[in-house]
Amino acid sequence: MTRNVLKLGVLLISGVFFFISCSDDNVNATSNLLPEEVQSVILVDDLTSDINNLIDDDAFLIAGKEEVSNKSVEDDCVIRAVEIDDANGTKTVTLDFGDGCTGKRGRELKGKIVIEYTETANEFSKEITFIDFSVDGHQISGTKSVNKIQENASGNKEATHVVNIVTTLSTGEVLTLEGTRVREKIAGSDTDERGDDVYLISGNWRFVNKDGVEVIVTIVDELRREYACKYIVSGSKEISKDGVKSTLDFGDGTCDNKATLTDENGNSSEITLRRR
Repeated sequence: MTRNVLKLGVLLISGVFFFISCSDDNVNATSNLLPEEVQSVILVDDLTSDINNLIDDDAFLIAGKEEVSNKSVEDDCVIRAVEIDDANGTKTVTLDFGDGCTGKRGRELKGKIVIEYTETANEFSKEITFIDFSVDGHQISGTKSVNKIQENASGNKEATHVVNIVTTLSTGEVLTLEGTRVREKIAGSDTDERGDDVYLISGNWRFVNKDGVEVIVTIVDELRREYACKYIVSGSKEISKDGVKSTLDFGDGTCDNKATLTDENGNSSEITLRRR
């Protein structure tokens, strides 16, 4: 087993906990969604996106690399261990944050993330599990699987994510996310830098809050996620509750914290996305 430090390990959930800054009256006037339900939809969306960032930062393993530059555990706040099973063609990576350490962005990380890679000539898959893992006291459990192809019909890298994640907030609220997303990498594949990566995201999923209320989310216009921006910059998703549909639109491509919620009758209100 090899202990290494993940280069960008503490990116996980650096931008996960967003909330909606708008009055209850404004939201209820244009939708049957409660403000906290809209808040939760965006929270779990950012959660899964930032988990993707952390796992993608381990992508150098796919190239067969087992060593990384020698950096202190205190700086990067994670110990990386690798187990290679040549007989089955798998590599298992454990990212261990221990009993608690503070990452570069000031968040307290605890527990482990386990990633099992299986690789073929043209694609690879990942199975991700969480072991007593939390961020700032928010517990994350469940599983996630990823199947990635090197070239889709447009010539781009593409990954299909199947998610079944439960987040228990420090307040005790339990949020469940189940569904499928497809992430197409449309920029950044020709460089070793993460900052120029751009993804288009499609898919659908169901979200269940602490009261057992189900919200169905379907991406209507592909969401554009730029690594350099902590917000989705464009695209829209349909949010359905009790058969009533609303649309959440993230704008025209500008990196800002604005989105628009519109009900079936065309009534709209602007919401502000801020860190929680």
